[in-house]
Amino acid sequence: MKIRRLPVGAVVLSLFAVVLSGLLWWAGTPARAAFAPTVALIPVSGTVSGQPESVRFSGQARVSSELVLDTSRTRPPHPPSVILIIDLSGVSGTGSSSDARYAVGGDGTPVFRQLASADTVEITFPFSRGTTMSVSSTGMSSVRSGVVTFALSFDTNTGAITNGTATVAAPSFPN
Repeated sequence: MKIRRLPVGAVVLSLFAVVLSGLLWWAGTPARAAFAPTVALIPVSGTVSGQPESVRFSGQARVSSELVLDTSRTRPPHPPSVILIIDLSGVSGTGSSSDARYAVGGDGTPVFRQLASADTVEITFPFSRGTTMSVSSTGMSSVRSGVVTFALSFDTNTGAITNGTATVAAPSFPN
């Protein structure tokens, strides 16, 4: 009578599959469940007053919103959150006295917020005279700052932005 033996490679591979399956079962669900991001185009307008001239801004910000659920804790559960990626590349400015073009920086600014039906998000952005955001031969003194304030409404089931506006103003730094 002949006894057939399994090749060692097949035994090792089977054992590896069993151990891996056990580890995956033991680990349970992931600690963070994220959903596909949604994108909203938000109208932006406003003026940054200052020297050498005030600058009027207009355009559209591209705001990506991704719902995040933390499933690592069940009692009490973490509230749902959203990760916002704010892209201001669709916004530009015009000088009030020179009609010069101003470029805006701040493409892809990430913001993490607890999900609510309505939220206000404020970010500071750099801008400079010209068609591209750069530090010229005059150095950092040619770069100015503005603040954009977003008033956003969300679908609390999906984290998608349902409505929004944005206003630009000069930053108010404490004295």
